[in-house]
Amino acid sequence: MKIVAPTLSIAFSLLSSGAAAQSWELVWSDEFEGTTLDTSSWEYMIGNGQSYGLPAGWGNNELQYYTNLAGNISVSGGKLTITARQQNLGGASYTSARIRTMGKRDFLYGRVEASIKIPSTPGVWPAFWMLPTNSPYGGWASSGEIDIMESVNYADRAYGTIHYGSNWPNNQHAGGTLADGTDFSDDFHVYAIEWEPDQIRWYVDDINYVTLTSDQWFSDNGGGNTRAPFDTPFHILLNVAVGGDFPGNPNGASSFPQTMEVEYVRVYGANQAPYNGAPIALPGTIQAEDFDEGYNGQSYFDTDTGNNGNQYRTTDVDIEATNDGGYNVGWMREDEWLEYTIDVPSAGTYELTARVASNANGGEFIFQNEALDIISSVMTAPPTGGWQNWTTISGTIDLEAGEQIIRYFNSGGAGSEFNLDWFSIESGQCNAADFSEPYGELDFFDLSAFLTALTNQEPGADLNPDGNFDFFDVSAFLSIYSGGCP
Repeated sequence: MKIVAPTLSIAFSLLSSGAAAQSWELVWSDEFEGTTLDTSSWEYMIGNGQSYGLPAGWGNNELQYYTNLAGNISVSGGKLTITARQQNLGGASYTSARIRTMGKRDFLYGRVEASIKIPSTPGVWPAFWMLPTNSPYGGWASSGEIDIMESVNYADRAYGTIHYGSNWPNNQHAGGTLADGTDFSDDFHVYAIEWEPDQIRWYVDDINYVTLTSDQWFSDNGGGNTRAPFDTPFHILLNVAVGGDFPGNPNGASSFPQTMEVEYVRVYGANQAPYNGAPIALPGTIQAEDFDEGYNGQSYFDTDTGNNGNQYRTTDVDIEATNDGGYNVGWMREDEWLEYTIDVPSAGTYELTARVASNANGGEFIFQNEALDIISSVMTAPPTGGWQNWTTISGTIDLEAGEQIIRYFNSGGAGSEFNLDWFSIESGQCNAADFSEPYGELDFFDLSAFLTALTNQEPGADLNPDGNFDFFDVSAFLSIYSGGCP
């Protein structure tokens, strides 16, 4: 069974506090239940590394030639098996296999795990690891590498490592080792990382044996970005190397063939969630700082790192104290956005009011639905001569009934910047019988829209609120309708 996310590049939500996510949702996996490798998710890597721009030996003086041959890689009985053999091919004296998800399943943050039984002999080097898909910070290791599991030789320890810093040969690495007396070749073990914007944690069978934070890594090409290089999508690799700089070469005590078996590879994320645990009920007022839980790029987008207002929440969104005792989201710039989970009693056009301030430039914003369709009028935040000189502006927003996520988006151009204190969404209907546009008046179209809603058993049509949709609702409608708009 494979659970496939709807997009090829997947970013995962984490608690905005930076703490470990409390629960995980499976978003993609390969359970290896078929009889062939799923090439919609995996790519075979073939050769000695030269066709990928590396020196022969994959940059590590390794001895194997990777193939897609059945003798080196197979799927059967619910397992992926990679077999390293002492076999001459392509000028090498060993063969094995290496696969990756690059361009097919690319991931940013989350829990990445696999159940693996690894080989054990001098000179063997199994690995479950990740590389950057687009390498935005330059060549290895400026754009990073995450080794979820490596082991060498006699499988008496598991290594968890990151590589970062500068291009080779000035690269750096950090990590840890689990060596608790276990022979990891005896049975399957679950190797995992939990990867967040400012922390990566390594696990074997849910034992956390090393944790690294963003103040322990960097990229020379990251500028002032303290999360670089581990803030871009990475892909997954599985392979068994033979020989090389890390394990050393096979010797007289080595035996081949050697196999690595993989029961599954799974990737998890945590759901985006309302900040206070429940959708915001409308009509009502939404405090700007109560945007959904999540990480930068998932429930909000802020163009710099950290909360520059240093108030209310640990997040990348800038939140400051207002001059009248509350909090506001500060310095919203071009293309920045916030998302809110709301609960709407009935579909319709609502009145939208926002409290904004801008020192000099002002700007524009809109609201969007989950499909990123525009659902509001364009709202213009004027210059107010100070970041705490507040004014209110008004418009309209079209909402569907029920629980949904809306996005507040700075649609202004370069230089637009303003603060947002709160926004309110109130019913634009003059009374419960005002079912259709234009709101504020009652006519035949309201009767037609009510009858349609009644037929479809929409909640707003239950005007005699007893859970039934019947003659008594029609009677209630006619009574309200005859009263007219105030």
